[in-house]
Amino acid sequence: MFDDDAVRTFVHPHLSDVSVTANRALWRRERYGGPWLFRVSSEGNVGRIDAGELADDGPWSLLRAYRKEALTACFMLLCTAGLTLSLPTVLGKTVEALIGPDPAGEIPTLAVWMIGIAIVGACTRIASRVLLFNAARKAEYDLRSIVFRHLLTLDSNFYRANSTGDVMSRLTNDVQTVRALWGPGLLNIVNTTFLVAVALVLMLRVDPVLTAWALLPYPSMVILGMGFGRRIYKSSRAVQAQLGTLSSSIQEDLTGIAIIKSYNLEENRVENFETSSTLLLNHNMALTKVRGQLVPTLGAVAALGTVVMIFIGGKRVIDGHITLGQLIEFNAYLAALVWPTLAMGWMISLFQRGRASWERLATVLTTFPDIADGEGAPLDPDSTRGDVEIRDLHLSLGNTEILHGISLRLDSGTTTAIVGRTGSGKSSLISTLPRLNAVADGSVFLDGRDINSLPLESLRSLIGFAPQEAFLFSTSIGENIRFGVDRRPVPPSDEEGYAAAIEEAAKYAGLSRDLVALPDGLDTVVGERGITLSGGQRQRVALARALATQPKVLVLDDSLSSVDAETEREILSHLGELMKDRTSIILSHRLAAVRRADQIAVLDDGKLVELGQHEELLALGGVYAEIYDTQLKEGLVLE
Repeated sequence: MFDDDAVRTFVHPHLSDVSVTANRALWRRERYGGPWLFRVSSEGNVGRIDAGELADDGPWSLLRAYRKEALTACFMLLCTAGLTLSLPTVLGKTVEALIGPDPAGEIPTLAVWMIGIAIVGACTRIASRVLLFNAARKAEYDLRSIVFRHLLTLDSNFYRANSTGDVMSRLTNDVQTVRALWGPGLLNIVNTTFLVAVALVLMLRVDPVLTAWALLPYPSMVILGMGFGRRIYKSSRAVQAQLGTLSSSIQEDLTGIAIIKSYNLEENRVENFETSSTLLLNHNMALTKVRGQLVPTLGAVAALGTVVMIFIGGKRVIDGHITLGQLIEFNAYLAALVWPTLAMGWMISLFQRGRASWERLATVLTTFPDIADGEGAPLDPDSTRGDVEIRDLHLSLGNTEILHGISLRLDSGTTTAIVGRTGSGKSSLISTLPRLNAVADGSVFLDGRDINSLPLESLRSLIGFAPQEAFLFSTSIGENIRFGVDRRPVPPSDEEGYAAAIEEAAKYAGLSRDLVALPDGLDTVVGERGITLSGGQRQRVALARALATQPKVLVLDDSLSSVDAETEREILSHLGELMKDRTSIILSHRLAAVRRADQIAVLDDGKLVELGQHEELLALGGVYAEIYDTQLKEGLVLE
């Protein structure tokens, strides 16, 4: 048996914000705004639940973390149902009192009872919904956080195969549908099951014969419910899939709004949107048609029971088998079954939609990254030099081999330029360093350690990466650079230290003059993807963010392509001073920017075809010399 302190110690010995219940299967703890879930195994071991486990356990497992609220809510639901079913008894007694010898003496007491039952029932009904719906909302928060955390572990292969809109749809719409399963779904399961069971017992107590006649149509409801359930599940899957497609199309159009306007593609994109939206409408209409048929059909079957009750029940009263008060009581019990009967159709729809959404989420949760975390010890940032060695590297994307047997050594304190024609494999090569693409064991080494053996967090914390397509978050310039400062092995201890680190990175990235011109300097908000900045400014902010990490290996993937040649030379000159004891890798289409590199690696069709310094490569008269001559004629380089 584990107590709270034991679990806190496992989670983190210095933290106490762990919400646990001793000897239970599941724990929850808030960390960085999201939950971590823990469970105790049958052997007594405490461990963190992974996404695959959660998918195998099913949607109800997340609600266990809030078992106290859920169980209390269920108890309140039972109390509410019990109070609801006590009203017909009081009603029957009231009818009997009306035709009895002393109605004035009994009816006030019975009226007080009815009012009291109604008030207490209202309180328990409200309490049950507040507790259960709150538990469902918290479980929804957990699920969304776990799915998002898992999405961040997946590599590029997953995102190449799944559109952004579809992933967003799963993270929003599907999670909400599963939450409806936990809240209204569980509420109606408990409520309906208890109401039906107890009402049947009370109806049998009043008159077994009348009960049998009244319930005669109900078996057909089970058959109808199963048939409708299968149709609703199929339609729900189609709706959710098309919603993901539409979301992806909208996201793509809004992201590329400048291109749409530049090429007058508004009508084309509207037509595409309307086509996708019409498909969604058709799927929704098919689902609505099934759901619309379900409730009236089940309601009609339930109405047959009422017709039978009136006919047979009236005859039973006339024959003296039951009293008029008992018939009224029986009718009230049957009326109490009307909503559960009608709700059965809604519940079938809710559960089938929830099942469809959970399966879509489970598909994500059971998808695991191709790039596994290294099991070796992390590198010590203080002692790491940044020596990189590539040995006979082959890289394939899908069934296509991109790199063919590349071998290259990059020593600490040197600058290596990687050049080549478009499509030669430059970006693919440098993507292997932080393991953005999977490589075979024994292919890439950092300080003599196979990168596949290193924990990903340790490896990537040592590499500063500035891509050509600079991505900025929708916050200020300073906050974007601060993300890099936060990745340092030892971040600054106070805000002054952060400010100094951000300003230093901005200076080396050549942002100083731009910051003076911007209205709020480092506090300037850049908008979505940095839309308020020019292309060159976005690239330099991304470069500053990479420099702020104080990397042992700095990779510039044509990250100054939007900057003029003079500014590029100035920035690279400053970087040489900053990176003198570290490894620098520069990819550039402009050879003027790399001619002073310690070595230049020339790629062609995924192969390393030339290696040397600028003058040596010109003397070879090969690929590098051809590219240089072309750029010389175009005025991109000067003699």
